[in-house]
Order: sequence, then C-alpha cells, then structure tokens
Amino acid sequence: MIRERNVGESDKFIDVLTDELGVIEISVRGARKSTSKSSSATQIFAYSLFCVNKRGDRYYLNSSEPIKIFYGLRENIERLSLAMYFADIIKFTVSSEAPSGNILRLFLNSLHMLTSEKRDETLIKAIFELRIMTKLGFMPSIAVCEDCAIYEAEKFYFLLDAGILKCGNCASDLNQYSRVYALTPSTLKAMRHIVFSELDSLFSFNLKGNSLKLLGQITEEYLILHTDIRLKTLDFYKQLKS
Repeated sequence: MIRERNVGESDKFIDVLTDELGVIEISVRGARKSTSKSSSATQIFAYSLFCVNKRGDRYYLNSSEPIKIFYGLRENIERLSLAMYFADIIKFTVSSEAPSGNILRLFLNSLHMLTSEKRDETLIKAIFELRIMTKLGFMPSIAVCEDCAIYEAEKFYFLLDAGILKCGNCASDLNQYSRVYALTPSTLKAMRHIVFSELDSLFSFNLKGNSLKLLGQITEEYLILHTDIRLKTLDFYKQLKS
C-alpha cells in the first residue's frame, strides 16, 4: 500500500500497487475504527492480500490479510521519508490496469533493504531510481559507447539528456549536450549492474565515497529529467539529510 486518504469519520481510500493491475484505488469502509479487521493490512507500506469488488470504476474492499508489514521504517524518519518518496514515484509514473509485477518486487525489495539497514540510503535510493526508470521504458544505453561500441575504455561520459554512453575517443561533440557526467569506473560498473542484473542480485553490491555520490546525482537527475516530475517527498528527504 503506497498512499492513504481519510474520508468521513472512519473510512479511507488507499492506493495499492498490484501485480497485474498497476496502481488502483480501493475504498475501505470503517478502516479507522478501533474494531476494524482491516486496519493492519491497509496501513501504509503493508504488503497484503486483498479481496475486492469492482463496481463501476471503483474498487471496494471485502477482506484483507497482511503478509508483511515494514514496522522498522517507523524507527528512522529519514528512511521512512525515502520510502514515501519511492511510493510517490510509483503513484505518479505507474499506470492503472497495467501489469506491474517487476515494479512491485522492486518496491518490496527496496523497503526490505531500508528496514534491514544493510546498505547506505544513498545507494538504495540510486538503485530504486535507475531500476524503476529501466522498467518504465527509460532504460539508458550504457552497455557500450554509442558511437564505437567499445565496452571498456579509459574514460566514459554519460549524456543525461540522451541517456547514452560515450567513450573518451568519441567525446568530441559533448558540447551539444546540456548535462554530461564523467564517470568513474566504479560508478559505471554500478549503473550497468542496476540496469542489467537480475532482481535477486540487484542489491548485492556496495559503493562508497565519490563514486556513490556521483551515482546518486546521476540517477536523481535522470529520473527528474525524463519523467518531468518533482516530488515534495524528495525535497523533504533532502531537507532531512542536509
């Protein structure tokens, strides 16, 4: 569950990321009553099984069962705000009625990494941003140089607006592009891993120092540029980190 809105004295609407239907809105009656059987399953960031009815274009909750609740997020305001940012990205980019199993699993794995605290927040954020862009149809072309198709070179540049890679020998026209990043070998290796690896091994690497800082700048700007969204939850998270 990625978002909730209270209605009346005891009801609420919830936005749910589903495997087969993308993001859907479900009406939950009596969810805020102390006796509600659905309160646990319909709380923010709960991974739950829902039984719903559809009347017209709206879904109504019949029953629910929680599968996993990420309680640990509430113990760290920065990680909680980052999870809210992930949820907002999903809300504003994932279509309804569209299969979204890969994005759902990415979101759940990211929440797990946030609660386990096994990776730096900056790395988790960068992985989520670049991977979801890949799944939304904005996969950057970073396997080889765009011009000469070389895989390894002394220097590589990432052209943010075009989403392509150029080696040092093919970089004579970089002034045609507004946003260009000179990549460290570690940053490029991380980007390739995020884009091309299987989900099970997505978080299996680590990155630190300037290479991590550079990766974080690239993935955030790439998402903002190509989705044309600027989220208040991102601003709030960055305010907490400043």
